[in-house]
Amino acid sequence: MSLLHARGHARIDANLTPLIDLAFLLIVFFVLIARMSGEQLPPVALPEPHHAALSPIKLGQRIAVNVISDGGRTLLSLGGQRFAADAAGESALAGALAQRIARDWTLPVDVRADRTLRYEEVQPVLRAIARAAASAGASPVTVRVCALESAPSRP
Repeated sequence: MSLLHARGHARIDANLTPLIDLAFLLIVFFVLIARMSGEQLPPVALPEPHHAALSPIKLGQRIAVNVISDGGRTLLSLGGQRFAADAAGESALAGALAQRIARDWTLPVDVRADRTLRYEEVQPVLRAIARAAASAGASPVTVRVCALESAPSRP
């Protein structure tokens, strides 16, 4: 036996008109607020960065110091010259760097070291750069430290 309502099948309708009105009111509200807040902001001229570390550098325009690990011994290299990683080598490296920095103090100094080296092995290069800049009279020297992938280990 089936029970049917006397009026027929029940039907449920949703009135979407208030929902659409609310959506339009929210859109109008946010458009007006965005327009008002934009008009209250003064125009600002943002500065352009002109720092030496941010500008692209051509390949030949830098001073490159390499920290080389050679069979458990650390060597410092500048151009074709090699220096020991002791106090005497650090002083000699500082002298050679001072000559190059005195010629053009705007050139950045790139310190290239293997990722496997400890900081204690790179620290003499940084001290030598500081001494060279001070003796050359160039205070704003840009120093960039580049970590290189380690070479394959030797058996």
